[in-house]
Amino acid sequence: MAKSILIIGSGIAGLTAGIYARLNGFEVEIIEKNGTPGGLCTSWKRKDFIFDGCIHWLTGSAPESMAYKLWEELGAVQGKTFIQHDYFGRLMYDDGKICTFYNNPEKLREELLRIAPEDKKLILRLTKDIRKFAKYEMPFDFKFSDVFKLMPVFNLFYRYRKSGKVWAEKIKSPVLKKLFIPAFEWNGMSIAFALWSMGLMARGDGGYPLGGSTHFINGIADRYIKLGGLMSYHSEVEKILVENNKAIGVRLKTGEDKKADFVISAADGYSTIFKWLEGKYINNRVTRLYRKLKTIPPLVYVSLGLTKDYSKEPVGLTFPVEKPFRIGPDEVKWMTYRNYSFDKLLCPERKGEFCTMISSNYEYWENLYKDRPAYDAEKKRIEEEVLTAISQVYPEIRQQVEVIDVATPMTFTRYTGNWKGSYHGWLMTDKAMAVQLSQTLPGLTNFYMAGQWVTPGGGLPSGLITGRKAIKMVCKKEGKKFVSGKP
Repeated sequence: MAKSILIIGSGIAGLTAGIYARLNGFEVEIIEKNGTPGGLCTSWKRKDFIFDGCIHWLTGSAPESMAYKLWEELGAVQGKTFIQHDYFGRLMYDDGKICTFYNNPEKLREELLRIAPEDKKLILRLTKDIRKFAKYEMPFDFKFSDVFKLMPVFNLFYRYRKSGKVWAEKIKSPVLKKLFIPAFEWNGMSIAFALWSMGLMARGDGGYPLGGSTHFINGIADRYIKLGGLMSYHSEVEKILVENNKAIGVRLKTGEDKKADFVISAADGYSTIFKWLEGKYINNRVTRLYRKLKTIPPLVYVSLGLTKDYSKEPVGLTFPVEKPFRIGPDEVKWMTYRNYSFDKLLCPERKGEFCTMISSNYEYWENLYKDRPAYDAEKKRIEEEVLTAISQVYPEIRQQVEVIDVATPMTFTRYTGNWKGSYHGWLMTDKAMAVQLSQTLPGLTNFYMAGQWVTPGGGLPSGLITGRKAIKMVCKKEGKKFVSGKP
């Protein structure tokens, strides 16, 4: 009789683990608290508009890449159309001038030299290193022998381990210094991540899949179901069941117990370790990581459905807010909007769709949520602030709004359970870059973790890598050869 696996969470990591578990002959059931798959890889419908909450680009959109072949195994990329954008970002400065951070290193070099010739040495080094980043793929099946092959890229990550704010101090030009921070600073995250992403796009990878997150995740969920995997929606975990320090199943909030030979949590790390397992399977290192590592701050996510078609307009812009405003303790001085009007699987014909993501403070929203009238009033105020800001670029936009939606950190927490509302887990700072997190917990057998909470930096590849690895570990324990394959 085949061994059984229970998987908590139907995001990328959970579905990946489920697919590879079925390919390797295990009986599998995924426990999902919501009524649809995807976790953070999701979108939501408002009137005729679909607002996307996840994918901006995909590592592995290029057919020749290693990641593409793995996405193929999941059924994720078949039949998808990928759009390759020309630039990483566009920034407005000095009353309407534009600086474009092209993905092509040569075009980026010329653009930055135009603005800041006095920083020629730094610009040449930066763009040369982006070209170097472009030579290396993320290792999806890391082996010890890869260490020597990847040593140059490790050195690049070390060189650019500091944040955009730190790097801006090296810049002489006041204009480029001013632009560098909104272009590359994200709450202290290492600049290496942005440069690696630009390198990825420079080699023709990192495309955007038309249809966005739901279209992408549905392909993976369909693959899982066709392989015979079970999916239990509207099932919320209350406890992970353990006997003699071995995971044997889960207890749902309905009181129902589900048993299995193995349990994989592809859900929130904090809830897994400190709630469902009651903090019984930790050591000093686990405790220290959850106390010391920074999480990526949560977002206020404002989406606009518009009566005008903006599909011919640029796909995004970062600009200084003329009248900065506050959200809790944070002042919003710069704003970035993304234009999804080109994607007619999300945006209706002859209409437009914008979204803006604003980093915010979780504790502020957690306290505000206790007073629902105040919480709703704050969302309404933010709607107005965002419309006022975007009106700097498109003065007529307020009259074109058909629908507006505001998701707060509490929205993310309510739907995904993510600790502190974080949408990417751990923040990839210079201190977190070298941290290796185990997919097992000390003293607990037949239990594994997968997803962004065991990989600093998060993102869709973390779910793919760790979900796959979890099943490899189960196969090794069972003495089975790990197998994979495309549909």
